[in-house]
Amino acid sequence: MESHTIDLYPTVGDVHIALFKNISNAADLRQRLIEQDKTLQCALVDASMVFNTFHALLACTRAVHDWQTDQLKTHNVHSEIVFDFSPNTNIAQTFRRFGIDDQSQHIIVIKLGGSSSEAESFMRDNIKGEMVPLEQLSQFRDMKKLRKYYQLGDQANQLDKVMPLISGAMALKGL
Repeated sequence: MESHTIDLYPTVGDVHIALFKNISNAADLRQRLIEQDKTLQCALVDASMVFNTFHALLACTRAVHDWQTDQLKTHNVHSEIVFDFSPNTNIAQTFRRFGIDDQSQHIIVIKLGGSSSEAESFMRDNIKGEMVPLEQLSQFRDMKKLRKYYQLGDQANQLDKVMPLISGAMALKGL
């Protein structure tokens, strides 16, 4: 698990990001999200749709900005994080593409605020799977889906050009 401070909003607290593999309770987690369970205060993202940690931090920064300026488009800041991964404004489509489903096996868990130890304890208590270093994220990334959803074209074959293209697509969302 990694913890980062969003420079523009340091008073919000750290952003805690963890990668879990071999999840066994995805259906239960998804149901809790649908029911808006207040005890599950985190964003759950399909790991195959996250290019790297910076990609996750971009979504977090935009979600926290929308939260702090009272411009949330979803019901809370954690669902806004999932929404802000997408380059389009269709909320339902975004949750289908970037959120977890009943068969998800590898997920990114993002929690705002609290200490690192509290966040890690929360994640381990709620996610039934193995927490692994974020450096392993590239093993789960699905470049075919990323190319399609971010419309990367042929440049997706050059990994050094992918993140700038994804960042641009996320920044231009809704314009």
